[in-house]
Amino acid sequence: MKNNFKIIKEIYLKLLIFKPKILSTILFIPCLYLLGWILAKAIFLIDLNNQNISLIGTIITFSIFLISLPKWFELRWGLVNTWELVGINKIYKREIIYFIKGLLFSIALMLIILVPILKYNSANWLGNISSDILINAIILMMGVGFAEELIFRGWLFEEFKNQFGLKKALIFQGLIFSLVHIGFNMPFIEMISILIGLFLLGILLALFRLKSNNSLWGCVGLHGGLVGGWFLINNGLFQISKDAPSWLVGPGNVNTNPLGGIVGIILLISLCFFYLVRLRIFPIIK
Repeated sequence: MKNNFKIIKEIYLKLLIFKPKILSTILFIPCLYLLGWILAKAIFLIDLNNQNISLIGTIITFSIFLISLPKWFELRWGLVNTWELVGINKIYKREIIYFIKGLLFSIALMLIILVPILKYNSANWLGNISSDILINAIILMMGVGFAEELIFRGWLFEEFKNQFGLKKALIFQGLIFSLVHIGFNMPFIEMISILIGLFLLGILLALFRLKSNNSLWGCVGLHGGLVGGWFLINNGLFQISKDAPSWLVGPGNVNTNPLGGIVGIILLISLCFFYLVRLRIFPIIK
């Protein structure tokens, strides 16, 4: 076990001084995930299936990420206020309000998609939510929402801002966010539409953080609300027809992504443009 931690430390320090810095940024999370998977195999010597090892490895990876993040910013950029930098330093009344605003924003987005679906008679109300489904939705909302926002809109966004500036950081973090979530086993057109939707969502979340005085909690509420909310919609609240128009519900047969549909993409473009103008980031604003 001591040898494993020694290997982790050596790899981590090499990543910090690796040139060019953009390459070490891209390799950071994959290397941590590999280390997490190795540690999961070493700790649990019992015969686990790949899915369990992957889950345990992911948990270990995120734990290593949390522990190592302060040293990353300190040794790499000379910054010591890590948690304030990524927007999660302390939870005050303001942060709770940001989270609630993000959650309400996600509900509003889902309603904009859901109302036309109901109008076209492409979904039926079920209202059947078990305790297991509700718990899964909450775990998705808080777990996925917090973890992914800390990685993409927290660490990665700040990392790119230090290297390339705000405008390029917005684009790069959104691009990487979309690429790591895309499924390459689907038809090309569907893959591109989801890629565009996720890219725009990544930019919107980063803009939402900027609008929230750099607090990450609004992004956690917005992202987590979308993930957990759509899970509830598809697993008990409604039964969406397989014949529902893809321009509304997005591509996919069972687990659709409405933000990859035409309506979702237009909605995201409009919101991104609105926040770019409000924040005076849009190039035509002097």
